[in-house]
Parts: sequence; C-alpha cells; structure tokens
Amino acid sequence: MTSEKIKYGLENRELKLSNWDKFSHYGIVGFCFIIPLTFTFLHLKDYFLDTPKPIKSGEIWFFIIPTLIGILFFYLQKSRLKFKEVNTNLNKSELNKIIEKVAEELEWHLHFSNSKAIVAKTHPGFLTGSWGEQITILFDNRKVLVNSICDPDKKSSVVSMGRNKQNEKKLIEEIKKASR
Repeated sequence: MTSEKIKYGLENRELKLSNWDKFSHYGIVGFCFIIPLTFTFLHLKDYFLDTPKPIKSGEIWFFIIPTLIGILFFYLQKSRLKFKEVNTNLNKSELNKIIEKVAEELEWHLHFSNSKAIVAKTHPGFLTGSWGEQITILFDNRKVLVNSICDPDKKSSVVSMGRNKQNEKKLIEEIKKASR
C-alpha cells in the first residue's frame, strides 16, 4: 500500500484501488453493460451504414434491465470501498495486539504493515463460498478505519458469503470492547 493510497483513505474515508484492482472490483458492472453496449453498437452500425432497423418493443428491455442492474452494482461496489470508523483511546501497541488476535482467529495473512496502515488477506478453501478477502486497517489519531472487500487480486466476486462483514464487525467489536 503506497503512501498516496493511505493519504487518500485517511482524507476520503474510502479505499483507493489501483487501476487493475478497480477492473477486478467493478468487473460485474462491466459484465452487466456488455448486452446494452452490443445492442447500441449494432443499431448505430446499421444507422451509419444507412440500413437502420427500427427498435422492436421487446428489444428495449435488453437495454434497460442490464443497464439498471449495472448501475445498481456500481453503487453497491462503490459503497463497499467506504471505511468503517471506530473511535478508540487505545495506543498503537494495544491495537496491534487486538489486530493480531482477530487476525489469528479469522485466519488473516499479513501483506503490508507500517505505522499508518495494515493490509491482510484471507486464503479460504474452495468450499467456503469466497475467493478471499482483503482487510485494510488505517490509523488516524484516535480513530481506526476498517475495510474488508473481496480480494481484488483474485477472481472478481460480488459476494463473500458474509465474510467481509464478519471481518469488519469482529475487529470493531474487539476494539470497542478493549476501549471501555
């Protein structure tokens, strides 16, 4: 994780993805637009070749429905990049102990760590319903920002079978419990 991505995350409270990670994360959106784009291309081609064909009443649904589903998936995937924020009075070493405990319990594998951020990933088995998750933790004074998304380095995935929520919820609960 670069210092630019950390700075962006702290300022915008949103995970910044590389271009390739965006392609993976938003892959379902692109997939939804294949049919409407093909539909549009074919009709424009006919129009510019002076052989326009009228749009049939049933054809319009092949444009409207996938477009609406694609827009819905875009906003869903965009919202998943938002960090969950938790206030704490714990110092960095106390937070690190909590993160290590949760990481061991949920089988996270550390991929990056510095004074401002930690990135961990999971490598679940084939039958778990998930290709893996990427957990990002940022430290901002007395706040901890937590995000878990489907691992953009793996196959594109829209669902994690609740594992992303579980990752975020467990860490936030442990920090709140220790902050009391």
